Amino acid sequence: MSKSCRTFEHTADLGLEARADTPGELFEALGEGLAGAICLRQTVAMQKTVHVQVESEDIESLLVDFLSELLGLFNLEKFLIAGVRVGKIDETSLAAEVTGEPFDPARHELGEEIKAVTYHQLKVAREGAGWTGRVILDI
Repeated sequence: MSKSCRTFEHTADLGLEARADTPGELFEALGEGLAGAICLRQTVAMQKTVHVQVESEDIESLLVDFLSELLGLFNLEKFLIAGVRVGKIDETSLAAEVTGEPFDPARHELGEEIKAVTYHQLKVAREGAGWTGRVILDI
């Protein structure tokens, strides 16, 4: 199956839904989906790597906290993400590397203005031989 992510409309918000073989790949797909909603990832160079570590109380909260951390990289540091690689993940913690570059208004066109990652209709679950995830972004 590998990993895949798609967006869907949700009232005044934007949803991300992903499928993957492993929890790590699921979080990668959703992280890359978030990054793609902010700016077309193909326009972002892999110039710099940022290490991200997140701990939370359960896997659903871990997803919200992880995506919120990635959103913070853009909102606080104007760092655009080209790729996400999860190195370690369990039910309550993960370590990942994100690659990208600083926002350059001459080269990058921004997409959605994402205010927050929400718990509304949040889902992280094992289904069959793979994993599915769903999250709603407040825009």
